[in-house]
Amino acid sequence: MRPLTSRNEERSLGPPTLLNGLLEAVVADLGLEQKLAECRARIVWEEAVGPALAQHARPLRVHRGFLEVAVPSAVWRTQLSFMQRDIVLRINELLGGEVVKELRLLNKPESSKKER
Repeated sequence: MRPLTSRNEERSLGPPTLLNGLLEAVVADLGLEQKLAECRARIVWEEAVGPALAQHARPLRVHRGFLEVAVPSAVWRTQLSFMQRDIVLRINELLGGEVVKELRLLNKPESSKKER
């Protein structure tokens, strides 16, 4: 049985590590950095495009740099295609790096939040 140490005894645990740094290291070791960044791209969608547009366009997933976005009609697909460059820049700005290279706009009539 190991003897109990007093609280006053110094332990050689090394320097303290910040929790966020530790989590980042674990995520990197597991190779999940890119997947985590892709999830964050979906999370910042509404902030990047604003609530009015987010009400009609819903991010689905990021695959190989393409953010797939469901839109309710061809009209919305056309509108977002004109705004695509600004949207991609804004998302990557919010993420602090290039995660999204392009939007892939998909017609999905049920994509509007009003209809969900």
